[in-house]
Amino acid sequence: MNEKQTKFNIKNKKIIIMKTLPLIFIALLVAIGVVNFSPKDNTLNDFEIPSVQLMALANSNESSYFDYKEKLSIYLVYQVITHCHYENIDINDDFSSKIFDEYIERLDYAKRYFLESDIKELEKYRYQIDDQIKSMSVEFVEKATEKIIQRQNEAEKYYNEAISGSFNFKINENIETDPKKLKYAKNSDILKDNWRKITKLAVLEKVSDLIDIQETAIEKKDTTYKQKSQEEMIKDAVKSVKENYDDWMERLRKIKNDDWMTLYINAIINCCDPHSEFLPPDDKENFDIQMSGKFEGIGATLQNKMGQTKVINIIPGSASWQQGELEVNDIILKVGQGDEEPTDITNMTLDEAVKLIRGKKGSTVKLTVKKLDGSIKIIPIVRDVVIIEETYAKSSILTSPNNDTKIGYIYLPKFYADFNDKDGRFCSKDVEEEIKKLKADKVDGIVFDLRNNGGGSLNDVIKMSGLFVNSGPIVQVKDRDNNIKAHNSFSFFKDYDGPLVVLINGSSASASEIFAAAMQDYNRAIIMGGNSSFGKGTVQSFYDLDNLINDNNDLKPLGVVKITIQKFYRINGGTTQLKGVIPDIIMPDNYKYIETGEKEDKHALKYDVIQKAKYNEETPKYNRQTVINNSLARIKANPIFKQIDENALRLKHKNEDSQYSLNLDKYRKHLNNIKEEAKKYSNLGKEKTNITASFVNADKIACSNDSTKNKRFTEWFSDLEKDIYISEAMNVINDMK
Repeated sequence: MNEKQTKFNIKNKKIIIMKTLPLIFIALLVAIGVVNFSPKDNTLNDFEIPSVQLMALANSNESSYFDYKEKLSIYLVYQVITHCHYENIDINDDFSSKIFDEYIERLDYAKRYFLESDIKELEKYRYQIDDQIKSMSVEFVEKATEKIIQRQNEAEKYYNEAISGSFNFKINENIETDPKKLKYAKNSDILKDNWRKITKLAVLEKVSDLIDIQETAIEKKDTTYKQKSQEEMIKDAVKSVKENYDDWMERLRKIKNDDWMTLYINAIINCCDPHSEFLPPDDKENFDIQMSGKFEGIGATLQNKMGQTKVINIIPGSASWQQGELEVNDIILKVGQGDEEPTDITNMTLDEAVKLIRGKKGSTVKLTVKKLDGSIKIIPIVRDVVIIEETYAKSSILTSPNNDTKIGYIYLPKFYADFNDKDGRFCSKDVEEEIKKLKADKVDGIVFDLRNNGGGSLNDVIKMSGLFVNSGPIVQVKDRDNNIKAHNSFSFFKDYDGPLVVLINGSSASASEIFAAAMQDYNRAIIMGGNSSFGKGTVQSFYDLDNLINDNNDLKPLGVVKITIQKFYRINGGTTQLKGVIPDIIMPDNYKYIETGEKEDKHALKYDVIQKAKYNEETPKYNRQTVINNSLARIKANPIFKQIDENALRLKHKNEDSQYSLNLDKYRKHLNNIKEEAKKYSNLGKEKTNITASFVNADKIACSNDSTKNKRFTEWFSDLEKDIYISEAMNVINDMK
């Protein structure tokens, strides 16, 4: 490789642009599903920043907001995208148009600031952004930033005027809360009235909460509670909302230039795909802390989706996991510390929101969350560290009422691996041990549960697949140069060849999808679950921008780019990307009628097909179609599954219902209707099924002298016995045997 380096001087600062971009591969990420495996070394093809451009960059007076370091970051990110991304992306006019829409949406997702005329004014940049990136110009981002700051300052005046006025909650008027259904205001008068309604809704929500508190106190005959009139409640609500909005505006004023630039760079890179992103130095530091495996807090993975803090994963063994009420797809609206007044985190950066949610072990955080059905729930969580044992594979014996069927059940929360210690915990070894325990107990079949498993180590999913199938390909990987490689299992003798069911759901991703797809393609197992798995069939790698410059430490740190470099394909040729794994037996769940997973993102990479790998399908000892048909008939006739389906349809309708009345009586009636409808389904998952869960003999002996461990297992068994999906999986095993 040509190691020649091109040197430039910028304002007497020596910059060396390396012609080789080293790959930063963080091994621990493999264990938690962020990166699936360590790919071969990638190089950034030779590129040069013309000296004329660099001098112009250093001396440019174009921007009063952004310095040449930030401009350089954009250019380096552009190089990583064009030279390393799987899609061989061309930064052209079409891509420019995508960036324009993405950045405008990120600046004002809820359409609370920009006027229609602002968008028209900025529209001239729609097809210029690609050229600006290449020439290191920041004209578009600067103009858009200036405009949003101007409109945010005006919005502060609008809400202050609204909050200082009077509120009439008896008149009939509505407000639309779904940004996708909104349009930018045509003029300032309309925008001002929009803010009046936004402020009125905030006060209305608070008044409604205060009425609920008072009604509860009266019902419980709480003599310590001082009752208030509605006028007093409105006064208290106005004070509270003003404080929240003042805090909100103060946060907006504190947004720094590099925050705007990070937002812009991520608008650029997320147009490639949803898993590619730019991590500025502070975020990278927080990311490394999270990846260290030391979790102290609520144990939920959060994502900022257009100003909303969304729960995308619950860490097994964490405080949230143990408390049980916080769920994937919940939107966190407010964060309260103990009994303090909660802070509204709408439009708060993820970093700021996380700082409020994190806390010391033993302290309580109260999360106000919006559920899929639109209902609002306050969830108290006592912060704690993760119970490490709960992140590992474990098993149980499941028996039918008359004990004529004994099933082995294996739960795997993630595809973990300890790359720092060859004698550490690896999920493939642990699952192998669980299989040995179950075989010793002479089970009739195994149910392997990968629900909510976000993935992890590719090496381990390949080894684990070899426990169930003989030597052969497990998954194929393709890179940007169309090089295809099959990853094979070299297990000539599978550890278990009996009946096998794999449970998945919409949160089963990455390595989980590889395993389920391989078992399905080999005809080795019956896959059961919701409509499909998550649909993440891509591989990301990390590139440190600091490695592009040398002998110039005052410019560092620049940040890190996480970029999609490869794509997974099943051995049958189809990819798990976007489409996910479609179960053989589809069971209704809460997300049946709601689009979730990779399909949610408009920039997700597409589904496609490559050549099928060479492998031999197994011939089951049972009639596969008969087993599937029998299960589908049971599911259709089962009243619990029917209720789940009805609830899923209810959630879809409530999720689409985004208009709220600003009449207090109508608003409260609407919320009460949601609560009453939800009560009909409140017992779903809480009633015991016809199965009994118990210790594997080996674990029973190990837990006999450990009361804490024994208690955790007993509580787990109780949950398994209430799981209708496991119950039906057991029925399927019974048919298969």
